[in-house]
Amino acid sequence: MASVWEDKASALQIPPGRFRLGDPRWLLELRHLPWPMDWAACFGRDGPLHVEIGFGDGIFLAALARRMPEANCVGVERALEPTRWALRRLRREGLENVRLVLGDAFAALALIFLPGSIAGLYINFPDPWPKARHHHRRLLTPAFLQLTAHRLQPGGTLLIATDDVDYALWIADVLRETPGLESALETPWVHALPDREPTRYERKALAAGRVCFYFVWRRNGPVPAPSLPRIMRPEEAMPHRIWKGTPELSRVIEALRGRLWQDGETIWRVKALYRPVAEEGLLIELLMAEGQWVEQVALRFQPHGSGVWILKPAEIGGIRPTEALKMGVRAVARAIEEATPEFQVLSSTI
Repeated sequence: MASVWEDKASALQIPPGRFRLGDPRWLLELRHLPWPMDWAACFGRDGPLHVEIGFGDGIFLAALARRMPEANCVGVERALEPTRWALRRLRREGLENVRLVLGDAFAALALIFLPGSIAGLYINFPDPWPKARHHHRRLLTPAFLQLTAHRLQPGGTLLIATDDVDYALWIADVLRETPGLESALETPWVHALPDREPTRYERKALAAGRVCFYFVWRRNGPVPAPSLPRIMRPEEAMPHRIWKGTPELSRVIEALRGRLWQDGETIWRVKALYRPVAEEGLLIELLMAEGQWVEQVALRFQPHGSGVWILKPAEIGGIRPTEALKMGVRAVARAIEEATPEFQVLSSTI
């Protein structure tokens, strides 16, 4: 199972390199980008930065790029299939002022965009997660919208569209509570915007007679800096620990299953454990929450030579070296050592 994931991850890797308008390279992978990104160097020119979160098949992003040829347009999407659709569209239309970023929206806004750098940010029909027990999964949380406001330039515009009434009310409440934002309209939302390029989902919603809600808000004042993860120093090695010994995996699994650790506002939980089919070891799915920052990572516990085992982050999922990751690897390593007291530490960066 793990090797298949690695193959998928490596197949998506496209070196950032340098970009020229005459030779566009549309797709970037978030985990390979510098923090923050030099977008002028990426596009080969200066220009107002416009960002769409969750671009789907790319129809809205492509229309944005055509309407504003002077703009540098960036789309962020975490799903692979829509990214492929959008890539085909960009290549077909030959749009050179667009880049696609494959990765998580919160992480992308937090890491690769400077404060006050975005002229326009667009979020079209995010998943409303209608059940109350799923509301924590909604994209448009107070923390996300504070981060969004912080990344907008003074006077920059935030445009949100939804066809879910409950979510529209939620969005309006959160926007009103977000420092530095105000509606650019006389009302929190309107039900139509002139000259708007509808998304594919939007066309279906309108054809079915559903009412759409369009929010047009702008940054009009200072925004407190959001709480972001603590980043490891660039020279630090990725967290890992190597032991001499042979573990009894059933005891390790029992020690790790459902484990939860907390240190202040930082929480780690073992969400799932996987055994590879044709090799020894474990893939450990670890959920990390550092304040408002939530991330899922995978750790690999596997042989590292004869009679030697290693615990390290798996190179999948856009992992980045934060202090929370380092502390999470340390917590998992200690749990493994509780289950395998005969282990001898040979090397460790935690």
